[in-house]
Amino acid sequence: MERNIPKVFESTTSEPEIYKLWESSGYSTPEKVEEYLRENGLNVEKPFTITLPPPNANGNLHLGHMCGYSFHDAFARFNRMTGHPTLLVPGKDHAGIQTESAFTKVLQNNGEDKWEMGRDEFYKRCYDFCMQNADNARTQEKNIGLSADYSREFFTLDPKLTKIIYETFYKMYEDGMVYRDKRIVNVCPSCKTALADIDTDHEERRGIFAYIIYPLIDEADKQLAKERFGVEGITVATTRPETMLGDTAVAVNPNDPRYKEFIGKKVLLPIANREIPIIAEEEVDLETGTGALKVTPAHSPVDFEIGKRQGLEIINVIDEEGKMTGNIPDRFKGMGTTDCSRALCGELTELGLLVRIENIKHEVAVCERCGTPIEPVISNQWYANVEPLAKKALEALHNGDVKVIPEGQQKALEFFYENIQPWCISRQLWWGQRIPVWYSGSKKLHDWLNENQGKTVGDFEKEFNVKANGTGEIKLGEDSPEGIWEQESDMFDTWFSSGQVPFSTLGGPEGDDYKKYYPTQMMIHARDILFWWTARMIMFGLYRTGEVPYSTVLLTGMILAADGSKMSKSKGNGIEPNDVFQKYGADALRLWYYSDALPGSNAPLREEKIKGNRNFVNKIWNASRFILMNIEDEEIEKIQGKEVADTDRVKATKEHIEKVGKYLEKYQLNLGAETIREFFWHELCDKWIEEIKTEIKDQPVGSDLRIEKLSELLWLLKKNLKIMHPFVPFVTEAVWQELVKLGLAEGVLMVEQI
Repeated sequence: MERNIPKVFESTTSEPEIYKLWESSGYSTPEKVEEYLRENGLNVEKPFTITLPPPNANGNLHLGHMCGYSFHDAFARFNRMTGHPTLLVPGKDHAGIQTESAFTKVLQNNGEDKWEMGRDEFYKRCYDFCMQNADNARTQEKNIGLSADYSREFFTLDPKLTKIIYETFYKMYEDGMVYRDKRIVNVCPSCKTALADIDTDHEERRGIFAYIIYPLIDEADKQLAKERFGVEGITVATTRPETMLGDTAVAVNPNDPRYKEFIGKKVLLPIANREIPIIAEEEVDLETGTGALKVTPAHSPVDFEIGKRQGLEIINVIDEEGKMTGNIPDRFKGMGTTDCSRALCGELTELGLLVRIENIKHEVAVCERCGTPIEPVISNQWYANVEPLAKKALEALHNGDVKVIPEGQQKALEFFYENIQPWCISRQLWWGQRIPVWYSGSKKLHDWLNENQGKTVGDFEKEFNVKANGTGEIKLGEDSPEGIWEQESDMFDTWFSSGQVPFSTLGGPEGDDYKKYYPTQMMIHARDILFWWTARMIMFGLYRTGEVPYSTVLLTGMILAADGSKMSKSKGNGIEPNDVFQKYGADALRLWYYSDALPGSNAPLREEKIKGNRNFVNKIWNASRFILMNIEDEEIEKIQGKEVADTDRVKATKEHIEKVGKYLEKYQLNLGAETIREFFWHELCDKWIEEIKTEIKDQPVGSDLRIEKLSELLWLLKKNLKIMHPFVPFVTEAVWQELVKLGLAEGVLMVEQI
């Protein structure tokens, strides 16, 4: 008997071939699975759908993406093999600021300038850049074995999706939920755009603590302060002296005996020479600094809230480029914030109002993309009042319509909804989905009238000495109305579109796929974007469809470097997925992630464990090869039709399959992975193969006993291959195809029923 079964499973050559087999089979499409089930007289269960988290289309996938997709794929394969027409919807995210920043760096490296290029050309070339990266990402997704339906692949800037995103915006506008407002936002002076908190990092940097005297106005107050503090004023401590030019109050705790008698009095703001009040605020910490807090509502989120409560004036002194501006002494205008801080400290020293400067290290918010310190700035932006949506989402959580795993993260999501704030949905970018708004006359006119209620277009023309050429009203739509209208230049926050992908990628509420596959069944993603993505998907799903987009959210942890630190290109501790595939194969990597990455827990990369999993993959191949090599050609036909008795080994295998199935149904991939390994290695290989070898020893080829025992052994192998397939799809499919060649199996394992 000549059998051309390779002695080893070469993952680098075999895995691509197996994936091509899956692609040609068409079983990644739910329609094809349903057709297979019906043709074979099998039960057709409800469809199982997951919208895959779309990776950013601005670079290659990292190890976290790859391992995350192994979770999606395991559940998809299990459901496909238990009668569910299964759909994994793949896609790529345009990733607004991240992609614009990444592509701008590419241009800079090529000696090109974004601003010289212009908006339209930048967009066109950035689109091509994303499509190239999307091709690379797609290849990497297939490398991990992701059985997604690529005929339905989406890009978040596809016109079909954009149409649905715009419909949501129009509906929210009509419902009074989106509006323009002047509020404090994070701004990156380098990227020149508003940022969400998720777009920022915190770094420890060197700074200063400046102690500055704000002189009291009243002589009696000066005398009291002199007796109490040794100076004729209130001393404040600040890490940002430059913002003092925008101060509109000094806040003290009403329970602080040092300052109680000064509440309601006034101080003179040094250099700006404005009188500002001393106000009572219970949130002021008595122990921080001097216990007296300078309040700059335009440049601190905390101070902005104090300003709203106290009705304080908001004075903007720093613009979106990090330059000093506004109603300040001319000598400071146009300065960067650091230069202005130095200049102010110098002048305060000359005035005798700078007590001291302490050099400190403190946490500074910086742009995630470029590392520039963030400037909190008062700015006109588009906002969404999502509080009504959050209330409905909270009800869905309380009613059990959505379950978050692990449970502790559900409580965190509930807290987020209970304390939700207006969402800034506009970004000052060239890349993304342009907000479909037009302004009669100009955007400046609209914002000015919005800020100056009661004033007229004529008042605007007088103040700015220009002709308005419009009324300042707005109209929604992609096309310009007749007359003089200025198009909104801002783009939507990426999460505004990403938050709608469960229904937008299925064609929206009128789409054929939507009617068949919405709501989806699960969402799986990393824990760190729970508030930014799942929170919005649930809100938008309920708002646009009246249903939650899925019933289960499974949160994975981050993959860390071996030392437990976050993987980073700048640190040089990242690992290229292709390196792992080349050394160990996809199955070994998948098994490691199932075992180590418990829901919500971070997992340091353990290469020795991946190597150990590679040994298990080899064990599957070697044991299977041994069984097949011991079946003679003339025995194959008899084995094909042989009924297998309900032996103890068969009963144990059925119980094992049921046990692993329950682990999968409970999302306990770690227990499932451990169980298939233990059972295959120690029951099938160590015990049963050896037992059956003994039982058929010296039996002639084709004898009834040989046929009976080899049929049982083959049944045990095939059942194990099926239940292992969701975890290690490549090696199990490879063995299955060897069975097919011998006439001992049919078709493709990925659609065989467990």
